[in-house]
Amino acid sequence: MASTTVARICPFCESSCGLKVEVDGPTSRLLRVSGDPHHPGSRGFLCAKSQGLVALRSDPDRLRRPLLRVGNDFREIDWPEALDRAAAGFRGVLERHGRQSLGVYGGNPTAHVAGLQMGMGALLGVMPALFVNSGSIDCYPRFLVDTYLYGNLGHVPVPDVDATALFLIFGGNPLVSNGSMLGAPNMPGRLRRLRERGGKLVVVDPRRSQTAAIADEHLALRPGTDALLAMAMIDTLFQEQLVRPGRLGDSLAGLEELRTVVARYSADRVAPLVQIPADRIRRIAREFANSPSAVAYGRVGANCQSFGTLAIWAIDCLNILTGNLDERGGALFPSGVLPQFMHMPYEGNQPPHGRWRSRVSNTPELGGTLPTQVLWEEIETPGPGQIRGLLVIAGNPVLSNANSGRVGAALERLEFMVAIDIYRNETSRHANLILPPMEHLKRSEFTMIYGNWMVESIACYSPAVFPRAPQDHDDWDILMGLGARLAQTSTESFEARSAENYLAMLKPRLPRFPAALSMKSALAMATGNSILERIYDVLLRGGPFGEGFGEFPGGLSLARLKAAPSGVNMGAMQPGRFPDGIDTPDGRIQLVAPIFIEDLQRLETAIARGHFKEGPLRLINRRHIRSNNSWMHNLRNLTKGRSRCTALINPTDAQRLRLNTGDRIRISSRVGEITLDAEVSDEVACGVVSVPHGWSGVDALAQLNIAHSYGGANVNLLSDDAECDVPSGGAAFNAVPVQIEVLRG
Repeated sequence: MASTTVARICPFCESSCGLKVEVDGPTSRLLRVSGDPHHPGSRGFLCAKSQGLVALRSDPDRLRRPLLRVGNDFREIDWPEALDRAAAGFRGVLERHGRQSLGVYGGNPTAHVAGLQMGMGALLGVMPALFVNSGSIDCYPRFLVDTYLYGNLGHVPVPDVDATALFLIFGGNPLVSNGSMLGAPNMPGRLRRLRERGGKLVVVDPRRSQTAAIADEHLALRPGTDALLAMAMIDTLFQEQLVRPGRLGDSLAGLEELRTVVARYSADRVAPLVQIPADRIRRIAREFANSPSAVAYGRVGANCQSFGTLAIWAIDCLNILTGNLDERGGALFPSGVLPQFMHMPYEGNQPPHGRWRSRVSNTPELGGTLPTQVLWEEIETPGPGQIRGLLVIAGNPVLSNANSGRVGAALERLEFMVAIDIYRNETSRHANLILPPMEHLKRSEFTMIYGNWMVESIACYSPAVFPRAPQDHDDWDILMGLGARLAQTSTESFEARSAENYLAMLKPRLPRFPAALSMKSALAMATGNSILERIYDVLLRGGPFGEGFGEFPGGLSLARLKAAPSGVNMGAMQPGRFPDGIDTPDGRIQLVAPIFIEDLQRLETAIARGHFKEGPLRLINRRHIRSNNSWMHNLRNLTKGRSRCTALINPTDAQRLRLNTGDRIRISSRVGEITLDAEVSDEVACGVVSVPHGWSGVDALAQLNIAHSYGGANVNLLSDDAECDVPSGGAAFNAVPVQIEVLRG
């Protein structure tokens, strides 16, 4: 059998591991997916998610042609008609209701697909719309803290996991996520090497996750109390004279005010609220401060709760106060091979936050977008500016958003909806049109946005594995085709203008782009088989490691990457980006920005009302190595085996509720209820229930046969969108109060 092997970037998570994809040329069959030993980041590592490429290619439910709604069913149509209908539908909404009547929802894959990243701005330029992005679901507290502490939404501190002596994780499970806002392929190997060099791993999580299970120490705190625990550690640092900010000491504003603020959260006061003994809290704080190097890292579990912003702020303060910010083995600021896409500093004294607000709830924007939950109230609420038309791009908000029963009901109120998606899923089945991009392996792909938080500066180019058919459209083609029709110009003209505008926007962030060179000329000089490849070439050549269009011989270019199929590594993260890189108006890290101090009063009110005392069971999410949000539940090779969509319940709670593993139970919250099987396990702390994120029950109008035969329940029918992290507006998916009823007979 004649076969060929092609190097590819895995498209399924932030780590962007290198793969070897083996195909049979004569039959165009995908034979095997394995790890690429020559990839400079993953070095042969791969996880189970990579095998989704095999199942995805043969999935009979995957859409290959556009679908037009006819009643409750759909029929296939060709691309010109589909794009014409989509543009006409959106124009009609605008003509009837005005410029504020459209919305756009961007799902998680928009961060994985270069064509979407490069084309979204162009479409929004001709399609005036309220834009919300699924990044707000699990990242907004992180970005808000970056904005006010460091003066730039794009300053994301990343753990130097390869050099640290003590790794303290709040609400993260990198053995399963492969690192989130921490691009570090092969986390099992990296954590093993941490232990081998005498380092220590400490995990703070209400569940003994896969990462917690291998940790030196696991702190099973009460859900939703991460901020309290981190502030008690900070108070310990002050009380025991362990505050040693080191090189950045003179760049800190508000140190004494911070001391006063955290004095209210002593270990003795906090211990009964977080369910961790005070002596243990103080010991962990001492160990962190006295370690040769240490880094605290908070991710989804710490972000997605009612006090997520305070949690991330306090976690960052731990790094700052112990001299572990911008230092080897601490929290560093990566320098990617491409420009900083998320570079959003202050404009004068105005941060990129609250420059405008939403119509209904007066929610402030962050970086030009709003939390996703704002979208549903904007659809529901009549009046000028009510959203009547919606474009959903690679997202499934009916599964991934809080109070998802409300989301589905809101979608039914729309006059017109288009979904760019490869499935008729729980969200796209509401659309008038579904526009499916061609499969991943038919297009070339590049490393893009995730370089902003990669521990190594890696550049990769993935050539197409299979030839595209004449009717195939990739994501860029869809955005350009729709945008051209809305702009009433040719696709070729719109595409050329979009490429130039996109690069012109990024030009100030291209340190090696020749000042005298125009973007039009740069694109003409660029190499590549498509406009996307030429854009990528310009970004590489003008970027921080680029060859500068001849000025820096040996630097990066698309040609160099094509000659190195497994990718190029430009080196690990380096310390020393601060203080010069601090973008606050006074050039100092603002430890006690008003937005943090104001939210502490809300925290005090919650404490006074008994929010953290014994009471109802608290619901938390979890994920599995063979899953990624709502993406992979229709792929047989990733869903086979026993059901993973179960409710984990502690044995003590199970005894009180008189339930056993395998019992069918009903879990209810203020906003909804689900039924699923119970699984009794000491993996979760007493008082905690854990249900995985991204699963669904049977939706008769969706076409996901494998997912439906597997079964499951949508945990976000329980999560409460009224219970949110107020500063960021992000929904609280963890620590949701719930009740459990055993379904007998």
